[in-house]
Amino acid sequence: HTRTGDTLTSFNAGGSTDATLRSIVPPPAVISASVIPHSQADVQPVQEALAALSRTDPSVRVTEDAEEGQTLVHGLGALHLEIVEGRLKDEWGVKVQFGKRRVSYRENFGYEGEEGVETRSRWEKDMGGKRIGATVELKVSALVGDALKEDSSKQAVDSWGGSLVSVAEKPDDELEPFPSPESTSFNHTLYPSTSPVTAVLQGVLSALSSSPHTTLPLSHLNISITSFDLDQGSPPSTLTAAASDALRQALFKAGPGQVMEPYINVKIDVGEEGVGKVVRDLTENGGEILDLAEGSSTGATTGGEEEEVGPYSSEGIYLPPKWVTPASASLEAKSGGASFKRSVRAVAPLAKMLDYSSRLRAVSGGQATFEMSVEGFRPVGDVRRLEILKEMGRA
Repeated sequence: HTRTGDTLTSFNAGGSTDATLRSIVPPPAVISASVIPHSQADVQPVQEALAALSRTDPSVRVTEDAEEGQTLVHGLGALHLEIVEGRLKDEWGVKVQFGKRRVSYRENFGYEGEEGVETRSRWEKDMGGKRIGATVELKVSALVGDALKEDSSKQAVDSWGGSLVSVAEKPDDELEPFPSPESTSFNHTLYPSTSPVTAVLQGVLSALSSSPHTTLPLSHLNISITSFDLDQGSPPSTLTAAASDALRQALFKAGPGQVMEPYINVKIDVGEEGVGKVVRDLTENGGEILDLAEGSSTGATTGGEEEEVGPYSSEGIYLPPKWVTPASASLEAKSGGASFKRSVRAVAPLAKMLDYSSRLRAVSGGQATFEMSVEGFRPVGDVRRLEILKEMGRA
């Protein structure tokens, strides 16, 4: 199937048709929800609709939770999941609803030494009376900024959800960063599903999906596949098993890593009288205030400069007497001058900001607006780690 990010070329056009436009690499998902079909008859239509939607929106990821027997949809935020749910109902007409939104946590590499952890996995199995096998050697270390100097490395990291995977196709070749085989930037023409490189990357992808310590997806790993060998007559899937086993061995050797939580940048525009309540609400929910900038007043701007505007005239406006409604007194007081706003900039954990719209409306009296953007994943402390594992039923 054609999907968003593919390059379409015409064979009837003159000249070369080998040009490929830069692919779309969406940021990693930070929130997920379970997909609940209304009845058993709706399961297959829902699965087909999810597959079609994920082709049109590369930022949507669909996985299966084998332990809980659920289908999970991963997205970039609560609003994104609402849009996905609406599209499934409106465009595909399926009968479905999403469960409670859950933040997607990560685990990083547990070994902090620069030398990393090296492993070698020899995987063998009897199949149809024949012995098949493969060998994979790899090195794993924590991903640091020095490994992301080239644009190709940055694109590859985005496709792996925050990790860098490099492969040496031959023993004497240099390590080359590869995108995830599930991303639109992966060259399936050069590396089809039967390719040994694709098989090795599929094994790495499988191991990264679940930590042996917490079952969380893994992130911020620098994985180097230094060599791999497939026994004669063995299917490529043997390399997939060997690569997955090698990476899991390295993870066991390294020990548990830090649990990482998604954070967001948030900007709130609020009147000066509501700044204190907004700041207190953010700090009580784990937010970190970055800046308290002076916003613009209700006065107009001319040529980039603020123009002073006097109070609105009350001529022709009916104001009820004070004994009728107290609101008239406050309206008179406010009409004495322009209302100034401040911009509060902060970073906060996404898990504490899922209901921020209603919270902000309550603390500001409906007089504030906010914007959010993904900031990235940050390691959490021991107390928060225990809270997250208890929430997942792992502690």
